[in-house]
Amino acid sequence: MIVNRIPIFLVFLFGILLGSTCLAAVSQSQEIKEPEELDARFLKADGKVLRNGSGQGDVVTLRGTNVGGWQVMEAWMCPTTAGDQKTAIETLTERFGKDKAEALIKEYEKSWWTEQDFDHVKELNFNVLRLPISYLNLLDEEGKLREDTLATYDWFVKECEEREIYVILDLHAAPGSQNGRDHSGDNSGSILFTDETSQMLTVSLWEQLAEHYKGNSTIAGYDLLNEPEGTEQERAPWGGVQLPFYDRLYQAIRAIDPDHLIILNSIWEPTNMPDPSKYGWENVMYEYHYYCWNGTDNATTQKNFTESKVTNNKKAGHNVPVLIGEFTLFDELQSWEHALKVYEENGWSWTTWTYKTVDNGNWGIYTSKSSKTPDANIGFDTAEAIEDKWSKLDTDTYFTKNKYLYDLLRTMANPELTDNNLRKWYQNVENEINLKAGRDAESSIVSSKETYSSREESNVIKLTVTGVESMPTPISRNVCISPAIRNSVDTAGMEYLIINTYGNQGSRALYITLVDKNGKTWSDYTSAAAMPQAHQWDKVFIDLTKAKNDIDLSAIIEVRIGANVPGSYYFDDIYFAQSYADPLPRETVEAMKKDMGTEGTILDWVDTEKSNQKGNVNRATILVLGAGVIVLAAATGFLFFFNKKNRAKRRKL
Repeated sequence: MIVNRIPIFLVFLFGILLGSTCLAAVSQSQEIKEPEELDARFLKADGKVLRNGSGQGDVVTLRGTNVGGWQVMEAWMCPTTAGDQKTAIETLTERFGKDKAEALIKEYEKSWWTEQDFDHVKELNFNVLRLPISYLNLLDEEGKLREDTLATYDWFVKECEEREIYVILDLHAAPGSQNGRDHSGDNSGSILFTDETSQMLTVSLWEQLAEHYKGNSTIAGYDLLNEPEGTEQERAPWGGVQLPFYDRLYQAIRAIDPDHLIILNSIWEPTNMPDPSKYGWENVMYEYHYYCWNGTDNATTQKNFTESKVTNNKKAGHNVPVLIGEFTLFDELQSWEHALKVYEENGWSWTTWTYKTVDNGNWGIYTSKSSKTPDANIGFDTAEAIEDKWSKLDTDTYFTKNKYLYDLLRTMANPELTDNNLRKWYQNVENEINLKAGRDAESSIVSSKETYSSREESNVIKLTVTGVESMPTPISRNVCISPAIRNSVDTAGMEYLIINTYGNQGSRALYITLVDKNGKTWSDYTSAAAMPQAHQWDKVFIDLTKAKNDIDLSAIIEVRIGANVPGSYYFDDIYFAQSYADPLPRETVEAMKKDMGTEGTILDWVDTEKSNQKGNVNRATILVLGAGVIVLAAATGFLFFFNKKNRAKRRKL
């Protein structure tokens, strides 16, 4: 037969070629990038850290914020009266029709987040945005991804890519609701963990997103479900229904996208999460949300709360990276700084809640008042009124920077800034120092051990205020401190005067007076954003920008620290900085000697208190002596003239 005449090696070669072709076709049909094909910025977990280079490169700590209120409106922080997103969509559709309702919501979205906001995020030194998303505006009636919403997400990811900002896709509002809260888009109840239709839609949503974004290095990871509490019965003990569904989502995504980080949100503690090996999870990150509700106005309580989270994380012992996906320390800057330092020390990534809010203080890095961004009344406003209100939400026009929080976050988001930010010593109390006390006050240099604290022993300034409680003045109830080494300090480029203080009173602002080279004074109380706590050393500050039109900030020759309430107060490490989070200056004595500054004159000091430090001459004493000399000279002149006149009279006689 002819077949028998074909050399066997040709048949073997044909088989090899056919097999290679089939393998190539299969590989092309899967379209899954191998690790070596992924972009160098692609993140993966490596034990307790994230690394770029698909897990083989440098350690990356994510530091950023949430894009709250954009794709999922929340009435408590957004300009709307709707109880939840589902109600807003249904009400607008019923009143104005589907097309008009969607046009109004698009107007809101277009105004709430613009290209400028990406630039603001970059200016904050943030490298990640957690993007809360919702099935309500992402899925169509057939459960497919809406092209218009997906195009919005793609625009968002592209803008982030251009600025080297990672994006975490966070499913904030899942079909059936994972917690029944307003931030899940539907506060009518939670059926996700019992309703198969809702579960299938959620699985499909993630499968479609994974297919769309696989291999995209700007996507840091998939945050499967935000705060999956479930119903009241499903919350305690937590995990019975949540963890199996997490695994179902994990397996569905991994069948499509084997590379992206998968983020699993615990309610609320690390000890609630399993060892990843129990489910065979790899390349995962555990996420926690930290809100200390029982100490919103107490820095000490919040610091203890943060420390407890470190203890719980160590107790759980999970060998995975950690994301603090939502948190706020409310209006206490000391707590903010402490928490972010703790996160940094433990290698935890973080995203604040949230970027911008209306009428909600430190919940937002940018804030607005309802007088500027009034709520749209979903049920009664005309379509034109709603459109007008929602068109006025862009950050630059209608929101203001939450200055103290902004400065702190900008510094904490880039560890290099903590050393590189411009700052200058005013007084560290370790060298010779001139002190004087105002009326109703005494001052001296003492050991820090007098504060009975664990602070390392050093010299500190002690102010004792006497008399009854009353407001200080620039020349009373205070201690007046000269600069260390310099004649004056040039504070150009710095916006904070920071004072480390200890007192027994607690939550009492200090009254600060600055004196410039021309003898002009400016006074203000330390900011309520960093109030001192009783019986511990704390940092307090004043905002120098408030003084720029009243005194010459290029030559500060004296700082006076006073207090309303009688008692003892201690001060150390006084310096100028650009942020509340800036550490002690690196300036040396040699550097300060080279920067002596300008000599100045104290004009307002009329007290006669003696100096509290050897070698110091009281200015009031000099004034008194000078006045005495003048009086004596005048008297001598008068007597000389009088005697001369009398001698002349005698000659005439």
